[in-house]
Amino acid sequence: METIFKETNVPSELGFQIEFVTMKYNSPPHWHREMEILYILNGSAILTMKGEAYHINPLDLIVMDSSVIHEVVYELPQTMGICIHISKTALRRYLPDIELLQITCSTKTLHPRQQDGYNQLCEYLKDLTELYFVQKTSYPFSSSALILSAMAVLVDDFSIPFPDTVAASGNSQLSRIEQIFQYVEQHYQESIELQEAADELGLNKEYFCRFFKKNTGMSFLQYVSHVRLNHIYQDILYKDESIQEILEQNGIFNNKMFYKQFKETFHCTPRELKKLSRNNPYL
Repeated sequence: METIFKETNVPSELGFQIEFVTMKYNSPPHWHREMEILYILNGSAILTMKGEAYHINPLDLIVMDSSVIHEVVYELPQTMGICIHISKTALRRYLPDIELLQITCSTKTLHPRQQDGYNQLCEYLKDLTELYFVQKTSYPFSSSALILSAMAVLVDDFSIPFPDTVAASGNSQLSRIEQIFQYVEQHYQESIELQEAADELGLNKEYFCRFFKKNTGMSFLQYVSHVRLNHIYQDILYKDESIQEILEQNGIFNNKMFYKQFKETFHCTPRELKKLSRNNPYL
């Protein structure tokens, strides 16, 4: 079962992990203990974070700070990019108070005074790509230098301080949100009632709705729809069943509403996606 938390296995001695990846699957709402940098090489992606949608095009980057819930929908047939996870805990040896800094970086939120810093970050990631494909013996040294240089720019140009009490409160809230996300993952194929979800956390329905919206940027019912849509999207791509069979397997009871939400989310119809999957040699 998919959970909201994703373990990234960042080596403690380095403090970061670099992956050059081909995205064949969407990434449902989740969070990491580490901050994440996503840099698109080809294709595109739509990332949702705190209720805001961010369009990421080739040679764009976006930063998801540690413990921030985010969801990613990738363009087909394949989107390729660099995914870097950076442990703030491991980077304390360079900056002891780094966990008290909130880091935000994207083209959507870019301030004119941050443009030079953003351009520099993109240059570092272009250089990182070249280093990866050349793979000299010195790659571990040169790639580490680029990541640390990128962190320096992020700290100088894209960070704001926030009290450690806020961070502690955030971790406690994430634990409760993770509990309800796991509950939805286990029951999304059924009809899920709002009261049942509130009971799972021992909260009254009204407070649960406010709590969920504040911490995820969407209503609980919107989230349930997101989970079902993501499962259906993957099933259409990788299963042979008919679209109607897939809908029934994933708890969809209102086809008209579903088709509208699917089109709005993925910019194609289920039938168009099915046709694409049949004609795509990568799938």
